Amino acid sequence: MFGRLVIDTGTRAVYPFIPQFAAGLGLTVVGFSWLLFVRAIAGVLGPLLGMLADKFGRRTLMSLGLLAQAVGVAGVLALPGWWTAVPMFIFGLALPAFIPAEQAYLSDRVAYQKRGRALAAVEFAWAISGIVSLPIIGWLIDAFGWRWPLLVLALFSLLGAAAIWFGLPAAEHKTLTSLSLPDVWRVSLRPNVAAAIGVGFLLFLAVSILSTVWGIWLTFDFGLTASALGLVATIAGLAELSGSGVSGLFIDRMGKQRGSMLGLLFCALIFLLLPATQHALVLAVGCLFLLSLGVEFTVVSLIPLYSEQAPEARATVFALVGLGTAVSVAIGSPLTTTVWESVGLWGVSLTGAASLLAALGLVWKFLRED
Repeated sequence: MFGRLVIDTGTRAVYPFIPQFAAGLGLTVVGFSWLLFVRAIAGVLGPLLGMLADKFGRRTLMSLGLLAQAVGVAGVLALPGWWTAVPMFIFGLALPAFIPAEQAYLSDRVAYQKRGRALAAVEFAWAISGIVSLPIIGWLIDAFGWRWPLLVLALFSLLGAAAIWFGLPAAEHKTLTSLSLPDVWRVSLRPNVAAAIGVGFLLFLAVSILSTVWGIWLTFDFGLTASALGLVATIAGLAELSGSGVSGLFIDRMGKQRGSMLGLLFCALIFLLLPATQHALVLAVGCLFLLSLGVEFTVVSLIPLYSEQAPEARATVFALVGLGTAVSVAIGSPLTTTVWESVGLWGVSLTGAASLLAALGLVWKFLRED
């Protein structure tokens, strides 16, 4: 839980404060979004990292993911402007190294009938990072400058790596395997696995659009400061905590496929409502609350469904889904800033809703629980 909280904080730290970090590095908002592209594109190495997790153990990859985050953040602190592209890539290795290994670790230990609840419990870290970490980051930026949050993040990443390596008990590797690259290719070509990759791509394209646009939108349209954005992040975090809780309580009983489909439909409808709130801050924050709740419910509900698409190569499947996720997150930030500057919020909202509805179709057609 602690390691996941540090990873999630690192992943989320920059999105609400894109204008502040861009100014600190001497870049435009669009320019900084391309650094986020570099960070996210590191996820294309996800299948390789998943193979390593299946072969060498989950705990090893989780620790390496946290170390990559520490090294990457330190590089961003040390280098100016576009020179941060290399450490940003290293920073980006943290997520694809840690998440598939963590999810496979839990899936190895928990029966499918209760797995949704177990995975949802750790997914609370994502919401807590919004409730606790992002407001602190906003306060640090306003009080001490943009570098201080990154310094704190690097230190906690090192602490998390030590906690995982020395404190986490070894799991029984029920799906431990040594897949070759041709084996991984064959697994990825199974219709249900390919569809799971597509769902990950489409869902997190919408997530990336949301994560990128709301800080820019509220900064430019309503003039919110970094501290105020941190408070909005707290509201979104409470929504995400609620989404994780609802999924943990009900998804095992309502069915992973059915619940995921309902979540995707709900999120698409709220996305389409965003432009109607463009000139009313209370309504805008209310829609962001509902959208954050729905997105987190859907993300958490899909994880146990992914876990049974190829149980004999579970970490590899999670890594393949992570590959789709990484590509969509990589293109999501520059796509969002470009659409925002050329069309406006309604174009961004339409893009997000269309992506979610396409994911709904794939879940309905291919992702079965049997």
